[in-house]
Amino acid sequence: MRALPLILSILLLGAAPADVPIGQFREWLSFKKQPLDFASGGVTVHVAALPCPAKPVGDTSCRWDGFNNQGSVTVSAPGIRPLTVTTDRQSEYARIAIVRFEPHDPRPGVIVESQYGGSGGVLTVQLLLPVGDGYRAVPMVRRGGGILEGQIADYPIDRSGDGRIDLILEDAAFDTTFGCNACTPRPPRIFTVIGGVSTDVSDDPALRSVFATDMKRLAPRCFSGEPDRNGSCAAYVADAARAGQFAAAWAAMLRHYEHGKDVRQFCDSHSSAEQHYACKPGHETRYRDFPESLRAFLIRAGYLQRRGATVTAS
Repeated sequence: MRALPLILSILLLGAAPADVPIGQFREWLSFKKQPLDFASGGVTVHVAALPCPAKPVGDTSCRWDGFNNQGSVTVSAPGIRPLTVTTDRQSEYARIAIVRFEPHDPRPGVIVESQYGGSGGVLTVQLLLPVGDGYRAVPMVRRGGGILEGQIADYPIDRSGDGRIDLILEDAAFDTTFGCNACTPRPPRIFTVIGGVSTDVSDDPALRSVFATDMKRLAPRCFSGEPDRNGSCAAYVADAARAGQFAAAWAAMLRHYEHGKDVRQFCDSHSSAEQHYACKPGHETRYRDFPESLRAFLIRAGYLQRRGATVTAS
């Protein structure tokens, strides 16, 4: 009988959140609507489905089960003010991890990654940074705007040697640019937090090894002679530009790319673009072949400086 009060206390207090390693992502599925609780490094995360009408716009599930696709994510720790953010309302699922962004942070922070579909893995990312006696939510954004794609891997680490963890996604600029979506691999896009701001550091020379490693992933497909390989060649050359190996990679691409395919046109400016990536008549630049088209794309996407982009394109 003496065990009964203890059992009742456990039931009233609820089970302790699962303790997980720093950097390990936990997944919350919006359609299951089940709560998720876990902790690491003295920080606790609680995820719960949001009842309607929290943000019902664009979500039809409210009429069926009284919930939409969003979850609320609350981060808390002893002696601090908890912070609650919501996942993207289009999310099929969310991935959350407790991480240490910088070694001098007073406590771990949290990454909230909301995946909302598409073959490229379109997502939004919120970084919950420890500040003072609480947290501050900072969105991860691409330099120049645009969507994010990919998925941050478990246990992100410092790859540049500056003490900050680096978060690796994929470059959405390659989405269907050369060939079909599935035919076009994405080079890495690398972010970190500097001064409390999400910063794209993909062009940091200290990160060249990341792109050199990705070149090895892409080279077999680009050099294979298989159809629809130009997307892999495009990503391979882009990686090489980041890795300091552009000239050799460009020469290799010229020997192996698929001729007569994937010649793109680019609008003169964003304002001259129409839907479905078409340009207004008279506002597009046409290219004679894939290498010339690729060179123009790499300049537009920030992989090449115009002054350093003079290469043989045939």
